[in-house]
Amino acid sequence: METVVFSGDANRKLSEEIVHNMGLSLGKVEIVHFADSETRVRIEEDVEGKDVFIIQGLSNPVNDHLMTLLLMGDAAKRGEARRVIAVVPYHGYARQDRVHRPGECLSAQVVARLIESVGFDKLVTLELHNETILGFFKIPVVHLSGLSVFRPLVEKIKDDVVVVTPDAGALKRAQSFSEGLDVPLALIEKKRDLNTLHKILSMRVVGDVAGKTAVIVDDVIVSGGTLVNAAYLLKQKGAKQVIAVATHADFVAGADKILQDSPVDKIWVTDTIPVSEEQRFPKLKILSMAPLISEAMKKMVKQ
Repeated sequence: METVVFSGDANRKLSEEIVHNMGLSLGKVEIVHFADSETRVRIEEDVEGKDVFIIQGLSNPVNDHLMTLLLMGDAAKRGEARRVIAVVPYHGYARQDRVHRPGECLSAQVVARLIESVGFDKLVTLELHNETILGFFKIPVVHLSGLSVFRPLVEKIKDDVVVVTPDAGALKRAQSFSEGLDVPLALIEKKRDLNTLHKILSMRVVGDVAGKTAVIVDDVIVSGGTLVNAAYLLKQKGAKQVIAVATHADFVAGADKILQDSPVDKIWVTDTIPVSEEQRFPKLKILSMAPLISEAMKKMVKQ
């Protein structure tokens, strides 16, 4: 069965690396953003009867990238593709996976319905904030863990290592990572202010980190504020070194300076979201997700 891979405009470089690993080239697609902020998509390939992969992350600007994904999916379906598979390296809105207060929407579920509504047959994504999101989809979802690429780097650390989960919600992710490395696990217990975005009322460490290299494991880094506070706390508790590991680098303006000036010694992320040269800093290391994603796609081509 012939396969065609298209890239949206969220992360073209990653898409090119993925198709290179698959021995393919990207299909031609026209994406136009008009002055009034509308988007038009035209697939310039014959996709009838073929398997179509559309690679488009939902990073900032999230709504623009989401609309492009939906329009590309619709274009492929109208071209009578055999299957249309969305490959979403970073799934925006994934952190809005629950209703905290009366009157709030369940955004992650709304996005799931939108993706299904245009006829995607399957979704491939990485490191969801919470696996409960999988239940929002009626179509099959292949959920890959980006943390596997960090394991060789952690294994090279000669000091005693302790994996740290930044909050109770990320416990399952950090626990799996620590078990794979056969190292202990510690927890940072946080109390959030639900009425103020990104505000933490109190934090404490549960577990022994003294004299060890603390590896904080999370799905995404945004402003870096919470991570910096966690690093201060871990150093106060005697951690010898603090390394932050996150699959997605969804940096906002100023995050580079905050992280570089922080007590975090190293920050390891992947390229699911493009990090501009202006956002990069000496402590930052970026690993490629292309091998992991391309292998998952190759398996689907054979189905």
